[in-house]
Amino acid sequence: MKRSLTFRLPKGKYWTIGLPYFWLLLFFALPFAIVLKISLSTAAISIPPYESLASYADESLQIMLNLGNYLLIFEDSLYFHAYMGSLKMAFITTLGCLLIGYPMAYPIARALKKNQGLLILLVMLPSWTSFLIRVYAWMGLLSNNGVINNFLIWLGVISEPIQTDAQH
Repeated sequence: MKRSLTFRLPKGKYWTIGLPYFWLLLFFALPFAIVLKISLSTAAISIPPYESLASYADESLQIMLNLGNYLLIFEDSLYFHAYMGSLKMAFITTLGCLLIGYPMAYPIARALKKNQGLLILLVMLPSWTSFLIRVYAWMGLLSNNGVINNFLIWLGVISEPIQTDAQH
């Protein structure tokens, strides 16, 4: 008697696994592929429409890749130094994140389950603070007596402040 060793995921788990992959494909892989296609194509001027990378003619597939854009990185010292500076900054940033992140994550992972949420909140709180400051800055700009309303009155575009519903 043969047994099948097939493993089937319940339908709910398809969504749990599939949605993040779809998100990554849509907002990372697709734009990356478009930029890669543009970088490998030849164009008379550097604006669209770019030439096609592949064409099918006379019963043969022709692939035309332009590597000149990548060779320019090594030929021109300005591009080379800018590229190396970017790689250096990426390396330093990654190393800094690892040196700060792992020592912070280890105690959180080892803490009691009831305290983990509070510890993660303490890590996220500084980014919320900068967001809150930006919200208050926009409120100051867009309020009834804010900078934008006063500027429009001074220009003569409006005669009285535009009333916003946020302050009612």
